[in-house]
This record gives sequence, structure tokens and C-alpha cells, in this order.
Amino acid sequence: MGAKFLAGRDFAASDSPSSPLVAIINRTLARRYWHDANPVGDHIVLLAKIYQAQDTAPSQSLEVVGVVADIKMFGDVWKDQPEFYVPYSQLPQQGMELAIRTKSDPMSVVSAARSAVLSVDSEQPVHDVQTYAEIVALNHDSIRFPMALVWMFAGLALILSAIGIFGVMSYSVNQRAHELAIRIALGAHRRDVLKLTIGEGLGITLIGVGVGLVLALIVSRLIATYLYGVSAYDPLTFVSVILLLIVMAVLACLIPARRASRVDPITALRYE
Repeated sequence: MGAKFLAGRDFAASDSPSSPLVAIINRTLARRYWHDANPVGDHIVLLAKIYQAQDTAPSQSLEVVGVVADIKMFGDVWKDQPEFYVPYSQLPQQGMELAIRTKSDPMSVVSAARSAVLSVDSEQPVHDVQTYAEIVALNHDSIRFPMALVWMFAGLALILSAIGIFGVMSYSVNQRAHELAIRIALGAHRRDVLKLTIGEGLGITLIGVGVGLVLALIVSRLIATYLYGVSAYDPLTFVSVILLLIVMAVLACLIPARRASRVDPITALRYE
């Protein structure tokens, strides 16, 4: 399944029906009952009458042989659930799901997988074939709307920040028209005025990015359990957002900066 092992081992061929029962637990279960201790080698008690629907079955003790990272599959996707896994050879159930990892289109191996199952048991039905993308979409459908809102508000915030920078820089250029005219009259090149204006806009942007980065690192801990396939402190995400904000700031400063570099000293000084 590609689950990341944090401690212990995977199931092995030696975990047979005649050997001691074993289990692999996830990180949430380990933290809830073992806290900072290593659970590998300890035991959990399984109420067989609940697990196997046998009222007369005795409770069973399973040795914890491994700990894996949390996997979001079913149930409440907003928080991690305590889970444990057992080898099918030791605790078989009436039904099971077969997961197959492929390098090509998953649906292209359905016929071969069905043939492989039927070669073992010709009366075994194979049904409800789905890709994991479909399973995730079906079970995590409740988070689509909140995530769409997050994207919408993030885009709106980006647009508002660009408008804000443009407005501030335009106001600053208008207020400093006399100063910029004097600079040009005294020999300053237009590219110098352009660099000065854009530099001031970038300075304001970098201050905002710095404050926002600190707040983002703090808030990221609150959304860590909602993320899938990316960590809360993913460096690529942070770098991409920072570069995007800087590019937007440069574009927002460009029009006021070009207007400042084209100030006519005579006209500006006569106006003042």
C-alpha cells in the first residue's frame, strides 16, 4: 500500500495461522495509548466477538510488530483515526478487498486481476472495481466545498493585495511628483527613478511576506490533518507562494513606476 513505516516490521510469510497473532498499528493509535513510548513488542487485546461476530469466541492478544503513518481512507477525513491492521492469514473475514498497484492505467489490468482471482476460486465473485482516485473522491466529497472556498478566498486575497500595492504606489508617486522632478532635473536617469519606485513597492511587499510567512507557519499546524500528499510545511508550496506574491507586487508597481520615470521636470516644478 506504500504506507511509511515508522517503527517495527511489515507482515511476513512467517505470520501464519499457527504462529502468534500480530498487528500493525497507525501513528494515531500509538500516540493515544503509548504516547512517546515504542509500542513494538507490546500487545493489544482484540475482542473476538466484536471482530468476528462470535459471541462465544474468546478475546485474543495481538503483538504489535510495526507502526505506520496514518492513512486517510474512510470515515472522518478531518482528523486522523486510530487504526490497526492484521494479516488475512491469521484473522480471515467473509469478504475482502484486493488492492493492486500499477504503472499504467489501473483499469487496464482489471481483466487480468479477475482472471487471477478466478484461477484460485472459480466461484469467487469479483465486483465493485474502482480506482483509488474514485474511492478518495467518493469518501472525501465532504471536503470539496470547503477546499473550493479556501481557493476562492486565497485568490481574492491575492487580487486585493495586488490592488492595494498598486493604490499605495500610485498615491506615493503622486505625492512625490515634485521630488522626482527635482531628481530628474539634477541628472537622475529615468531608470533610476524606475528602480527607486519599484524598490519601495518591493520593500513593502517583503515586509508583508515576512509577517505572513510567520503567521502561515503557525496556522499550518492547525490544517496539518486536512492535507493529503503534502506536508503542512512543504517548502515548495511556501517558495511558490512567496515568488507569486513578489511577481504580483512587481506587476502592481510597474505602472506607477513607469509613470514616475516619465515625469516632466518643467511641468512638475511649474505645477508645484
